[in-house]
Amino acid sequence: MSATSTFMEKEILESPRVLRRFLARQWAALTRSAEAIRAYNPRFTVLAARGTSDNASTYARYLIEKQWGIPVSLAAPSVMTLYGGKVDYRGGLVLGVSQSGEGPDVCRIIRDARRRGALTIGITNNAKSRLAEEAELTLRLMAGPEKSVAATKTYTAELLALYALVECVTRGRKARPGLSAIPGLVEEGCRLSRSIWSHSRHFPRLSACVVVGRGFHYGLAQETALKLKECAQVMAHAYSTADFHHGPKALAGKDFPVILLAPPGPTLNGSLELLEELAGRKALVMAFSPVSRVLKKAALPVKTPGGKEATNPMAMAPLLQTLALAAATAKGLNPDKPPYLKKVTQTR
Repeated sequence: MSATSTFMEKEILESPRVLRRFLARQWAALTRSAEAIRAYNPRFTVLAARGTSDNASTYARYLIEKQWGIPVSLAAPSVMTLYGGKVDYRGGLVLGVSQSGEGPDVCRIIRDARRRGALTIGITNNAKSRLAEEAELTLRLMAGPEKSVAATKTYTAELLALYALVECVTRGRKARPGLSAIPGLVEEGCRLSRSIWSHSRHFPRLSACVVVGRGFHYGLAQETALKLKECAQVMAHAYSTADFHHGPKALAGKDFPVILLAPPGPTLNGSLELLEELAGRKALVMAFSPVSRVLKKAALPVKTPGGKEATNPMAMAPLLQTLALAAATAKGLNPDKPPYLKKVTQTR
């Protein structure tokens, strides 16, 4: 791995330790939150978040709808904060997800939802934040200070917190052994991320690309596109594999960069079909996958950890974060301090 001496790289590599600390220190909070959800028996779930946390929430949407069988929506904070709308959250679970816990719009939704009788849970890295005060229950990410503007270890911790919460509601205390294996998968992802640097010659002129993933990996595709924008100044767009066929794939001609997330599971056949088509057009496909059939067909193959499809986004996250880091480094940019950005963004 390239020794960049950036906070971003150090914090990516801290992720396994963060996840172990979360599971060790937040187990009581997880079980308490899971018991409250089972007792409340929500008819729907709303996730309030922005930026990276919104991408983590997209992942949770797939988890909750699959495991609990109830509808999930991502909140539209502007309905309240700009348009003065009133939303009736009674009978619902409202999750606020924010690393800083200080986003005014996310905190406003949690406050109003709690006042209207919803069950509210905050997921944050800041135990003294406004979100932690407004929510009825709180899960702390236990990630410690994150000095790089780019969220890395906190994003992966959010994925684990959301997955662990869903699993604890579904399986109770029986979920713990499976959860304890996840930090090891993320550790493997950190080791495999070294291979990203071997593709660095392709990054200096990278100005635009698409990131394609589906199902549990769609949120990770969104997060990868965000990281490429903010760290490497790449105009990256994320698409579901299904939506990519509805027009955007017309972009993918010869040498056009496509980042494909192709885990095992129900989405694999669609990924292979798309890869075949793009390879025929000689598009420059960088495929992230543990599947040999995918890696053999891709122009730029990147081996990733395996494991269950639902936990694989956490294992893949360090590799895709390293992709943004490597692209920024190849362009001579500082990923720790992207221009015009700051660590905590106050949106209303």
